[in-house]
Amino acid sequence: MTEICRVIEEAKYNARQQRETGRTKPQPWILLKLMVFITAGIMAYAGYVYIGRFCVNIILGKRAGVSEGSGIALLVIFCLLYLWMWWSYVRIVLTSPGFARDQSAPPLLPAIPVPSNRPYPPDQDRLSGPSYEEMSEAHADRNTGVLDAIPRPTVSSTIPEVVDPSPPDSGGKHSRVYQDLLRAARKNVTRRPPMTPILAPEYRYCSRDLFLKPYRAHHCRACGTCVLKYDHHCPWIGQCVGARNHKFFVNFNMATAIFTVYTFATLVAYTVRSSNDNDDIDPQQIVIIALAGLFCIFTVALFTSHLRLLCLSQTTVEQLHHQSIKEREDHMLADVFALYQIPNKQRVKREWDKEWGRIGKEGNVWWLGSALKGWEETMGSRRRSVENPYGWLSWVFPLGLNKKEVGLHYEINPRFDADGRWKRRSEWPENLR
Repeated sequence: MTEICRVIEEAKYNARQQRETGRTKPQPWILLKLMVFITAGIMAYAGYVYIGRFCVNIILGKRAGVSEGSGIALLVIFCLLYLWMWWSYVRIVLTSPGFARDQSAPPLLPAIPVPSNRPYPPDQDRLSGPSYEEMSEAHADRNTGVLDAIPRPTVSSTIPEVVDPSPPDSGGKHSRVYQDLLRAARKNVTRRPPMTPILAPEYRYCSRDLFLKPYRAHHCRACGTCVLKYDHHCPWIGQCVGARNHKFFVNFNMATAIFTVYTFATLVAYTVRSSNDNDDIDPQQIVIIALAGLFCIFTVALFTSHLRLLCLSQTTVEQLHHQSIKEREDHMLADVFALYQIPNKQRVKREWDKEWGRIGKEGNVWWLGSALKGWEETMGSRRRSVENPYGWLSWVFPLGLNKKEVGLHYEINPRFDADGRWKRRSEWPENLR
């Protein structure tokens, strides 16, 4: 029995070792780029069917009731959108997202090996590696003094007791707002922003690449390295979306959304017309209609979501963090108010916003204060300049920006302290309150 238990434990240990080793190694090149070849094949096939089997037949007079001029117009518009989409796709595939390891600045911390078999806590951000406390525990017996030389953040481990709120300025103790706040306070429910100093050096150390990550950089398990202003890993382009190719990713989504809408709409309209005229319907056009409709929904949704994120000065990873805060507050308020008491919950949230600011805006460490500034940070200024000689054209077309050190320096929201902790409105600069 002892031997069987030993074999089982050894098997579990080896499996854990393999999983952790797999997280530190990048995916093989062929797996990373497989979807690139598939995507390029779909785009090439769509061009063949639309041009060779749809527009050419109209121009040659093989479709009754459709003039040659209509075929030429359809072909010209399609070719312009098709070239725009291909141009954007080639640009996003060939442009690196920006890797922290390629920067000229030397690592700010010496290389400290971290055991790969050490388990992560369930709430740890897997993109940024283990926390500083875990590294300290893992190397407590080394007596190197390297980690001890870094000042630890002083974060209170206890939650301060919530007292009954003071009456609002209007309405007094009998107002609905005060009664809702009092009801929540008695159950110790209030807004508690995370007090983790996310910008402190000890929280930006990557135990895989063994250096301090720049602001907003995260480690990508698929690519096996830290990516500047990491947004997400996109299999359709075979790499990450980061600081230096995020703009081209948005350009590609915009071009693809418009291209698929045009392709889907024109093919459906002329296919329906052909069916009414009892003409033969090309089955390959039906395939392109299905593909265009599918990718139309996908790219339009993706473009609108990234448009919103850019206006909020957020990446996909950062948006998930803010979403978790909102979900936690909704869960707490569900213990105080019934499901139908939506107005009560909204009033409490508005009072929390008055005290702290809005989650995702004033409560975003990288918020620039307006949607236009957030958009221009990635897409370039609407006015021509040395950094962006193309002006607003760079918003539409995948034109390069002459930005130096993109992804290395970001301005911290003054509503946060230097270590990235969200401050109350009473602690903000006077002009922002």
